[in-house]
Amino acid sequence: MIISIVNQKGGVGKTTLAVNLAGMIQAAGKKLLLVDTDPQGSLVQWRSVNPKSLVRVSHYPKPLSQRQARSLEKKADCIIIDSPPALEKTTVANVQISRLVIVPVSPSPLDIWAANDTVDLIRKIMIRTKGITARLLVYRKIPGTRIGAEAREALKAYSFKVYKTEITQKIAAVEAMISGQTLTEFSPNSKSAAEFKALADEILSDLI
Repeated sequence: MIISIVNQKGGVGKTTLAVNLAGMIQAAGKKLLLVDTDPQGSLVQWRSVNPKSLVRVSHYPKPLSQRQARSLEKKADCIIIDSPPALEKTTVANVQISRLVIVPVSPSPLDIWAANDTVDLIRKIMIRTKGITARLLVYRKIPGTRIGAEAREALKAYSFKVYKTEITQKIAAVEAMISGQTLTEFSPNSKSAAEFKALADEILSDLI
């Protein structure tokens, strides 16, 4: 099972999402592999901070082929792919080989509008390639703000289902990344960890 995290906008936290989702799915007993398809290798850099981490990371700076994807699926129950920003060939390839594509969207007008191009790209690929599911995720929500509360309603303008779980902006996830750990390792009892666990549970139940 391949899950790709995609958004054309840089700086939306795709790598942090990939890392902590991976940690939770691995904690659920799945054999997991994180795949970094960003030429800058952000996941590789994160992994180098803590070589003892149990999360496996592979780097593929060039677009993955269907053959490579099938080979990766033999190595793990679940593969989470971190995509680069911009709608380039690598992103297209990631969507084409995925069973699930997650589009994290921060609850700001600019981010919600910017998601339009990403959603359009995924729709076009889904017409040509069967078996792909796409979901939107309210991500980096600031609790108590009006725009945070209105984000879900705004995302209804797109045709993809929005996850019930929302990930709020918390320092624990940032500190875990800096330490080269997932939240399951760094702060398993934190509110941030609880949110990522709820998201992982929702994703796994959705795919079964």
